[in-house]
Order: sequence, then structure tokens, then C-alpha cells
Amino acid sequence: MVKKAAKLKLFFPFVLALITATIWSVYFSQPDEKLNIYFFDVGQGDAELIQKANWQILVDGGPDDIVIERISNVMPIDDRKIETIIITHPHADHITGLIEVINRYEIEKIILTKVGYESATYKSLLELIDKKKIKTITPKIGDVEYLFDQGKITYLWPGEEVSRFENNLNNSSIVFRFDYGDFNCIFSGDAEIESWTEIFKKQKNNLPDIDVIKIPHHGSRTGLNENMTNIMRPDIAIISLGLNNKYGFPHQEILDILAKNKTRVYRTDQDKSINIRTDGKNYEIKTF
Repeated sequence: MVKKAAKLKLFFPFVLALITATIWSVYFSQPDEKLNIYFFDVGQGDAELIQKANWQILVDGGPDDIVIERISNVMPIDDRKIETIIITHPHADHITGLIEVINRYEIEKIILTKVGYESATYKSLLELIDKKKIKTITPKIGDVEYLFDQGKITYLWPGEEVSRFENNLNNSSIVFRFDYGDFNCIFSGDAEIESWTEIFKKQKNNLPDIDVIKIPHHGSRTGLNENMTNIMRPDIAIISLGLNNKYGFPHQEILDILAKNKTRVYRTDQDKSINIRTDGKNYEIKTF
């Protein structure tokens, strides 16, 4: 009996520590009161999450299921709903991980272009969306969606122009500007210079003085030119890409343009995942 009591006495602090750790874990997983944007390290692909409290917008899903681990690390522990998924375009490095996301989470709506593209992965994704009866929306150029307390999305491309670019899916990418108070960020998919030229013609007023831009097409030289960057003058550039990728991304021409503009560059191949946190006036950046 004495030995049993001694064992219980030793076991009690362990249980207490475990309970305490669990409580603190739940506490720290509660929603942040500020707006968070995560640019996930998913290898050679794209996946970003805009999160305000229990509300999420997932932009693309990367080349495999690693996105599940990434989003589960930052979403509130009891939150099993993602309000919006934005599929910029149907290349595999942007959509493959979305299949498992849709299987595991409740999805309220999906933004996509419905561009014509024959691939097994894209076909499976569309069939899953249809099976689960998820609402889909195809925005027009200039459409605005208001979010949270001071959030706003302005769709810059491609709208009805999408049919022109079925032979180059990169140029069919959904490009949008996200504003939260005075903070703004451009999400660009894999849009190339040809589509950017059209964007600057149609939506030029939405492009100067950008706080953050997700550099298109993983830092390819086809994504932006110096003149466009000089107009946007981004303070921060995020490049999503895989370490030692076979394409040679990011191309030195893009890095030189950003350096000339004195833009701070963060790269998922070097910095891993990147978090931008803002109250709508000031913002801070950390990598993890």
C-alpha cells in the first residue's frame, strides 16, 4: 500500500504538468486578433493563407499534401472550416494539395476561373468540388469583396479575358489585391508579363505603392519587368519556390530588379514559411 501511494505521489505531478501543457496549448491556439497572412513553404509550388480570427482564405494548395500540416499549424485547433479557397490556376504545383484540404475541411466557397485544362489532377479536383456541392464563383475584373472588419479583395485579372490564355495557363492566373486597413498585398499566381501588361492598362490605380507582393511564377524572369516593379514599388517581395529547383528560380534578373528598387526579399526556399501580421496600420514579419 505504501509503495502504491508513493507511485501515485510521483505520478500526480506528471499528470498535472500534462494538463497544464494542454491548457496552454489550447490557449495559444486561439485566434489572433490581428490579420495574419502566411506564405507557406510547400516546396516548388504556392500556398498562402489569409486568416483573421476563425476566418480563412486559402490561396492555392501546393504540389502535395504538405499544405495540410502547414495550415493545421496556424489555424485554431477547433476550427474545421475554411471560408474561401482561391484557385489561381490549375497547374499541379498550385492545386494538388487542395484535394486533401477539401476532404478534411468544410469549404464555404471556391473562387476559380474554370479555364479549360485537361489534367487528371484538375479533373479530380473539379469532380470533388461538384460532389461536395461547394459553391463556386468566377469574379470579373474590378469585382470587390469586403471581408472581416476592414478587409477587401479587388480582383484584377483575368475575368472574361481568361479564354484568351488557355494555351498559357500562367496568364490565366487570378491576380488580386488584398487590403486590410492601410496595409495591402498583391497575390499574383503565375501571371506573366503579357497579362501584367493588360492589368496595368485596366487596373493601374490599384497597383502603385504596394506593401507586399507575392512575386509571380516563383521568381521567373517572365513574371515582371523593371518598369512594372517601379510603378508598384513594393516594400516586401515574397518568392515561393523549392530549394535547388530544376528551373533555376528565382532568376537573377528578378532579384536585380528588386534590389534596385530596395525591396526586401523573403524566399520560402531559404526562409521557410513567412508570416505577415498587421493591425491595418503597421505590420511585422517573421519566418518559421
